Amino acid sequence: MARCALCFILLGLCVTSSAQAVCNSDEESRNLTKGAHLSCCGTTAYNKLESSCCNNVVTAGLSQTVSYCCGREAYNPINQICCNGSIRNKGSAHTECCGSGLYDTKKQLCCQTQFIWPKDTDNHVCCGNATLNLLKQCCCAADTLKVENLDSTCCKEKLKRDSAGHSNANQPANSIHPLKDHGQMVSQDSARSETLCGSLPYNPIEDVCCSGQQKTKKSGVTQCCGEETYELSEEGVLCCDGQLYRGQPAGSVCAGNVPYSPHNCTVCQKHVHLPAGQQCCGQKTFDPHEEICCNGHRHKRTADMACCGSHAYNASSGEHMCCSGHLHDLTHLNNKQEAECCGPLLLTNKKEQQCCHSTEKTLVYKTQPGHSCCGHWYYSMSLWSCCAGQLIPKPTQAKMGEPKCIRKLWDYSQSAICNMPVLLGTVQSVAVKHNERSVMVGDALEVNATNVTSCGNSLEVGPLDHCLFPALELGGTYLWIKNTQNKYEPLADVTGLTNPLHAILSLCQSRRRYYTA
Repeated sequence: MARCALCFILLGLCVTSSAQAVCNSDEESRNLTKGAHLSCCGTTAYNKLESSCCNNVVTAGLSQTVSYCCGREAYNPINQICCNGSIRNKGSAHTECCGSGLYDTKKQLCCQTQFIWPKDTDNHVCCGNATLNLLKQCCCAADTLKVENLDSTCCKEKLKRDSAGHSNANQPANSIHPLKDHGQMVSQDSARSETLCGSLPYNPIEDVCCSGQQKTKKSGVTQCCGEETYELSEEGVLCCDGQLYRGQPAGSVCAGNVPYSPHNCTVCQKHVHLPAGQQCCGQKTFDPHEEICCNGHRHKRTADMACCGSHAYNASSGEHMCCSGHLHDLTHLNNKQEAECCGPLLLTNKKEQQCCHSTEKTLVYKTQPGHSCCGHWYYSMSLWSCCAGQLIPKPTQAKMGEPKCIRKLWDYSQSAICNMPVLLGTVQSVAVKHNERSVMVGDALEVNATNVTSCGNSLEVGPLDHCLFPALELGGTYLWIKNTQNKYEPLADVTGLTNPLHAILSLCQSRRRYYTA
């Protein structure tokens, strides 16, 4: 059984290989889904959270969830733009294409998709291949578009035509209020509706209507079960999803549309098993002394066996890492201590990979100089700045620090959580003044390794640098850690965990990290 359990684990770890086989198969088989976030790019399998597919070509290091295609190559639209089939780096957050060239929409105008002119004011617009100031000039259409002064004959005639058209457009259309002068009385006879059973009238005092079939009542407790009737006072009668059963043992209950006796059977997700009194694992039963149940899948129980999604693995061996329910093999890594979770993904080289996280998604990018995370976006600091998890289209100021990232509990190592006091609490209210943010945390608990101390009903945390930290959800539960100024700041979002305190204590009591949601 141990060998079979290991084979099952390895089968889960080889899901990419399985997906590759599907991608190489015929079109009909290609409709099969193999593994979370995996898809086919032509005949190549790829992970949409780590790579992109454009015209059957994979671009690594950029998630398809945030990329655009420029021909056969993917690009990051936050920092780049595709002009005439060529990827160009943006000069500012307001960069757009003008033919094959680039222009800044705040400072320049693109006329006829090829002529780039300075935009001196917001009143400057294009007129053909030239520009004009609307306060002083107009664009006249003769044989060609040309710029003329407002006191010219052409501009005066154009102004008359525009004014006449605007006046007609503003004339109110004749309308009648849908209720005005159309009042009517509804007679009691027309308001009275008959009780129908199917398309026929029936008397609910004497009959019951069962799935469109009229049946005569035997008593005041006659009930429907599908198209049949029964009496609530009848013994041994059971109605299961519209199926009527008679002669059932006392105490029988339904499992879907099938009756069973809980004294004789065990029911697991509407599947009946003999005998009674067994534990369920999905649709099957299992022995909790000999097996472990992981999301409805049974595995042989051994020492330090833990669940990761539907897989089981040896949590103390150091050969696997569980990231948000996804099991990763570490045996091929030269330095396993460098491995780190990024949501469901695994970082194997933190010098070349960057993990960016928001409440919406967690993505891995190829590391680039002068770039930083803002939520799940990876942006160029020469184009954008980040405030409270939102991108702002202006360069990052030198005095601004690196935006902080609030990730999930399982993304952190044991030493990051368990070697110092941390605070666990729920956000009750948030106050922002200038660039400072203070937070009221309710039901706060200070956790120091395995020791837990209550901090009272409410505790004020901060002040935080408002722009450096992502927005916090009211009612959300977070793990807080002390910074160099001995003030708490948010580290991990544990809102989705059923029991965050148990998760922290389990993490700190284990020899190696193996906790997963």
